[in-house]
Amino acid sequence: MLAEKIKAWVDERTGYKNFLHAIFLLNFPTKRRSRWQYIWGGALVLMMLVEIVTGTLLMTVYSPSEAAAWGSVHYIETQVDLGWLVRGLHHYTAHMMIVAIIVQIFLVILSAGYRKPKEFIYWTSLLLGGVIVGLTITGNPLPWDQKGYWSYQIETGIAGTMPGIGSTLRSLVVGGSEFGNLTLTRLYTIHVIVLPVIAILLFTIHMALIRRERLRTAKIKEASDDPDVDFELDEDDPVKDEITQPYWPYQTTRTLILALVLLGLVVIQLMVYPEIKNKHVDVGVLDWEADLKASEIKLEAPADSSIPFVARPEWFVRFLFELRHMVPKELEVLVTAVLPVLLLAILVLVPFYEKVLGEKWGQRFAIFVYVGGFLIIAGISWWGIKTERSAPNYALNRTQEIAYAARASWLASQNGVPPEGPASLLRNDPKSMGPIIFARHCGICHTWNGHDGTGHYLMEMKEGKKVKATPRASDLAKFATTDWISEFLMDPKANKFFGHLGTTKGGDAILNGDMADWADSNVGTEGVLSKEDIEAVAALLAREAKRRDYEPVSDEVIKRGISVFSGINFKDKAGKVIDFDGYCAQCHAMKAGDPEDEGGGAAPDLNGYGSEQWLSSFIRNPAAEKFYGEKNVMPGFEESKISQHDLNLLVKWMREEWQRPTPEK
Repeated sequence: MLAEKIKAWVDERTGYKNFLHAIFLLNFPTKRRSRWQYIWGGALVLMMLVEIVTGTLLMTVYSPSEAAAWGSVHYIETQVDLGWLVRGLHHYTAHMMIVAIIVQIFLVILSAGYRKPKEFIYWTSLLLGGVIVGLTITGNPLPWDQKGYWSYQIETGIAGTMPGIGSTLRSLVVGGSEFGNLTLTRLYTIHVIVLPVIAILLFTIHMALIRRERLRTAKIKEASDDPDVDFELDEDDPVKDEITQPYWPYQTTRTLILALVLLGLVVIQLMVYPEIKNKHVDVGVLDWEADLKASEIKLEAPADSSIPFVARPEWFVRFLFELRHMVPKELEVLVTAVLPVLLLAILVLVPFYEKVLGEKWGQRFAIFVYVGGFLIIAGISWWGIKTERSAPNYALNRTQEIAYAARASWLASQNGVPPEGPASLLRNDPKSMGPIIFARHCGICHTWNGHDGTGHYLMEMKEGKKVKATPRASDLAKFATTDWISEFLMDPKANKFFGHLGTTKGGDAILNGDMADWADSNVGTEGVLSKEDIEAVAALLAREAKRRDYEPVSDEVIKRGISVFSGINFKDKAGKVIDFDGYCAQCHAMKAGDPEDEGGGAAPDLNGYGSEQWLSSFIRNPAAEKFYGEKNVMPGFEESKISQHDLNLLVKWMREEWQRPTPEK
């Protein structure tokens, strides 16, 4: 009794009961029959509440800046208790809401919920749908990863093509001409303040209109039941079967069931999707091996235009992206500006179809247009995704993206995010940047396991067609290892090494030079050097590089290598000591050869061969006297061509020196 008195006292002074009734429609008359088709709107409201709660929780950790956004989301995913669940609910529920609004609008059209006097209820539904899409568009880039960054590039690019206001609109949502810190702060403000305020206002208006319509319907029903009122309803009037019934528990229960089903699908998606989303890609193709399992990658790599990523739009604007590439550049505005306005106009004008075509055919036309348009849009989107995935380089490109995402997440987990921002995780990482730098500077002539370092073949134009090009210099994968050196010494004229140098100006002197003559004279069945001799001197040379993957050999092998290099105490294949006039020190210098005679001549100095210092010096100036001198055909890469930072990364990558996960036992 005391509790009831307190409630009555508070209600007398605040009127909270009427307010709650108005908000939750507790005193609205509803229909028992066909009520299941009207539950999507209520489910949308409940999902919006989930978005508000999860979004508020995320705001307690998220930091909207270039230097902190990706790191804060990574922290949520990996360090905060149940952070992955909260973010997953927030992300996937937003996309589920778009699905729900598509179904809701279809059901409104199917039930003629746009007819007089419900036009404004229908229009506010459309506006709320637009706000939901806007919330998703502005929310997806907030982690500031590659996916969100590039999808927002596409979406703002589409908006920027609108005649007259396009550039202004794009600048407004981007915060300038380029994406950066202002873009994030604009997005964050629009996402957590501007659009939610608009959504609340629209929802309030929408509910007020619904309440007004329900009360009007109730009054009509009361009038039709009053014997003193001369009022008769048509047989097919939906109000005829209306009965007074509170919104709770009848309609609310149905709405809760749908909301729980949809949220259940969201939970299943966030649990299963990370595991299956990349099943169609052979992760680890070529040299691109991820540091984490695909299912453990919660974010794409940090947003960075220098890291390869194929821009893809979100699924709900995919059709515009595809259509944009189907038309000539001069007609692009028809797709990006005219078509969206046309589609919006088609939806807005639905209430007027019946005025032209009559109720029966007007509704049928509206259903046909909506369903037909949806199928066309879905078909274009599906075709675009299918075409992309069947492209020759799709698997390679996607594998690279996964590898970069895994690398960034692993580095962040191991070392934290640097103060200068998450992009520096990969920019300062040899494994990430080495292939890019190699492809940019070295991949024009050299190959790496047959490709340009990034997995793509060298290409050239022939007779107007792009064809696979012939490399002009050595394949440098595993450079300065025992195996690489052994292969080279056995056959320096092989295509993997000097074989194609004849096509380069001055390259014939190297292709058919002293090294080739030496191999012809001393290697093979007719030569004095055995396979063991070649492997021994290769191991001696590889020791100079001090690579992490160098496998130490016995003292006997090293002694044999020194004998081949210096010519001292050289034994032929039969084990007999002979004078060997093909020893390496005649042309090459290396202290590890004969301690009393460093050797040297017209060939590259091999002291520290393949080491960081040797490689850096060689790349900077291969024409130096201690390298190829006048015989050199390779361009030098001074500071103006490649920075010291990039050179260091390139050399470390070539030597496979980067931070690695501890191998599982």
